[in-house]
Amino acid sequence: MKSNYTQIFILLLLIFLIILVTITSIIISQIYYRKNNSTAYVDKISSKDIITSEYIENNTNNDTAYINSTSKEEQTIIKETNKPSKLLTSKAKYYIRVNYSANVVNIYTKDSNGNYTVPYKAMICSCGSATPQSGTYEISSKYRWLSLFGNVNGQYSTRIVNHILFHSVPYLEKSPDSLEYWEYDKLGTTASAGCIRLKVEDAKWIYDNCTSGTKVEFYSDINPGPLGKPSIIPISSNKSCRNWDPTDLNKNNPWNK
Repeated sequence: MKSNYTQIFILLLLIFLIILVTITSIIISQIYYRKNNSTAYVDKISSKDIITSEYIENNTNNDTAYINSTSKEEQTIIKETNKPSKLLTSKAKYYIRVNYSANVVNIYTKDSNGNYTVPYKAMICSCGSATPQSGTYEISSKYRWLSLFGNVNGQYSTRIVNHILFHSVPYLEKSPDSLEYWEYDKLGTTASAGCIRLKVEDAKWIYDNCTSGTKVEFYSDINPGPLGKPSIIPISSNKSCRNWDPTDLNKNNPWNK
C-alpha cells in the first residue's frame, strides 16, 4: 500500500516538473521572439520614418507639416535616383531641382525638344536634417496657410512628399505680421527640420505656377546651380518692419511703404 502511494507521488511530481518545464520554455521563447521581432521591425523602418518620429517628439525647428494623415497618392515616390533627371519629359511646365547642401532651389523649363534643360529661376532656401538627399517626387497638395509642428504656421505650402513641403519661413500665427524674423535671416543655410523654407515671393511662385505632378528632384552639389545662389538682406535689426517678410506683396506690409 505504501509502495502505491510512493509511486503515485513520484508520478505527480514528474507531471508537475513536466508542466513547469513546458511553461518555462514557452515564456522564454515568447521573450526571445518579442525581442527579435521588435529588432526586425526597427530595422525595417525607413530613415524618413525614424526622423519624422524623432521630430514630432523632440524637434524645435517647427516646420514639418501638421497633417494627421496623408493619402497613398501623396506619399507615392515617383522615382529614386541620385542622377539628375531633368531630361525626363512631362506635361508639367517646370521641373524643380533642390540642391539641399547649397540651399538653393533651381527651376527649369523646357527646351525646343521638350526636355527640362533651360534654367529659369533660382531661389535661396533653407533645408534641414530630414530633407531628402536624393530621389524625384511629384508635387501634390497645396495650402494657403498650413499649421506646422511647434504651433507655428507657413504661407503658400506645397507638398512634395509625406511631411516635406515648400513653404515660407514660419509665422507665430496665421497672420503675415508675425514672421519669425530670426529664421528669415537664416535663409541660405541649413536651418529647417526638413521642409524647404523660402521667401514668401518664392513660396508663392511655386504655389501659383507649379501644378500637381510637377517633379521635384533632390541632389547635392558644391555648385549651387546654373544661375548661382541668390542672397537676402537680413531683417532682424529693423524693428519696425521685421515681423513681415520683405517680399510679401500684402498691401499692409511696411516694407512696401
